[in-house]
Amino acid sequence: MATHGDLVVVEGLKTHFPIRKGLFGRVAAWVKAVDGVSFRIGRGQTLGLVGESGCGKTTAGRTLLRLIPATSGRVWFEGQEVFAQSRGRLRALRRDMQLIFQDPFGSLNPRMTVGNIVGEALTVHGLARGKQRRERVAELLEKVGLSAHHVSRYPHEFSGGQRQRIGIARALALNPKFIVCDEPVSALDVSIQSQIVNLLQDLQRELGLTYLFIAHDLAVVEHISDYVAVMYLGKIVEYASAEALYRNARHPYTMALMSAIPQPDPHRKHERIVLEGEVPSPVNPPSGCPFHPRCPMRIERCIKEMPVLEQKGEDAGHVAACWVTK
Repeated sequence: MATHGDLVVVEGLKTHFPIRKGLFGRVAAWVKAVDGVSFRIGRGQTLGLVGESGCGKTTAGRTLLRLIPATSGRVWFEGQEVFAQSRGRLRALRRDMQLIFQDPFGSLNPRMTVGNIVGEALTVHGLARGKQRRERVAELLEKVGLSAHHVSRYPHEFSGGQRQRIGIARALALNPKFIVCDEPVSALDVSIQSQIVNLLQDLQRELGLTYLFIAHDLAVVEHISDYVAVMYLGKIVEYASAEALYRNARHPYTMALMSAIPQPDPHRKHERIVLEGEVPSPVNPPSGCPFHPRCPMRIERCIKEMPVLEQKGEDAGHVAACWVTK
């Protein structure tokens, strides 16, 4: 259950998708996209959720918003259990919980003007119409670095970075408290990524927002996150404050991800950890530690027993699921 300082609490979240075969659609297997994930996000803070493509981080973000049905687990938002809400109550709750999509090209309706895209939620929720709606849309566009004159233009007239700013303005329309940022910069040029990250940080300070920032790039996550959770094959394998994680990663998978971060100093020695093999299938995950088939530090115990998240080192709250590291 949430404490006073927590805005979002996730406990034991599982999202499994059935694989059906045969004439009658018999369930032959399950894709364990999210397999027992737990974390907390404090008010006004950012949790970075990182991992390779296919690890389940996007599914986790959408499940906690109830855009995808959960198999099991519980989610609280401001002390209210999200999965227990009626449809009417959930509609009201969703005003406080919004989503910024990964693809700035596919997430905007090409047949709608920018004004209608940003203002649609205001109309749906009955918050503003006519002149009041137009003024609110103009205010939102200017807040994200665009011009009020852009309201009558269409998405194809904007660059990728500008489109993502439109998506951010749309997410802000209902004055949310919590936003799931689903890889909001991964489809953008590197030069534009920092601008969007800086914008999100400025908006967080100004509006008191709380973020779940989903990404596969640890370099991006470092600049915006207060805490970082590392996912692998549907499970969180390491969780720590951003400072502790980047100073001393304790899980071999996190170490490998961090070794892939480009170093700005060409004279600094930098040893890249290259993982062997491919990510196992979430339909048939390996026994023991899910990372052991690719882990350069594995021991016999890793093959047989599933490690649990436990504190590593002296940093309070720094936990990792590994039998090898201390």
